[in-house]
Amino acid sequence: MEAQEEPRRRERQRRRTRRALLAAADEIFAEGRVPTVADVAERADVARATAYRYFPTQEALLLDSSYLGDSDQLRSISLLTEEIADPRERIAEAVRRGAEWTLGREAKLRAVLRNSLDPLQGVRRPTRRRGYIQDLLAPLDLAPPLQERLAAALTLLFGIDPIVSLRDNGDLPPEEIPDALAWVAYRIVDAALAEDGAAQAP
Repeated sequence: MEAQEEPRRRERQRRRTRRALLAAADEIFAEGRVPTVADVAERADVARATAYRYFPTQEALLLDSSYLGDSDQLRSISLLTEEIADPRERIAEAVRRGAEWTLGREAKLRAVLRNSLDPLQGVRRPTRRRGYIQDLLAPLDLAPPLQERLAAALTLLFGIDPIVSLRDNGDLPPEEIPDALAWVAYRIVDAALAEDGAAQAP
């Protein structure tokens, strides 16, 4: 009986530790700072090595923190490869979803951006965008240099950065931003496909 209870006891302990780490993250956010994994480990009185097992990166911590709310919409981006065959439409929809998610958390993500620009804060911004862009482009058979250039160009359309630019410099109403960014994404991918087609033409 004790052998059966041990796995349940460990699972309860894991849940308690995870809750403690996320609660610590929320406390640090409430103080106006963006937490690192090391920060929450110290605040929750959990060993750093243990904290990194739960949250290997700051990105993982931020996505699971209640500070940014439900991240299912953002996580669903990687599934678009199975849902939309046309790469232009696929990337455009990914950019649209990313912009909608970001706009719903604009003030908080601006705080993350502001802290990341302060060298004294020691905050590194999440770098997830390049990863899921590569996943979305994986079905394409572009020449490697062109695919790399396309992936790099598309990073400009994800995250809080283009939102700040369009809101502060472009004076674009927030409800128009997702479609505007999706339009740019469609055109960039279309241009890359045309360039690749021209290069392969006899």
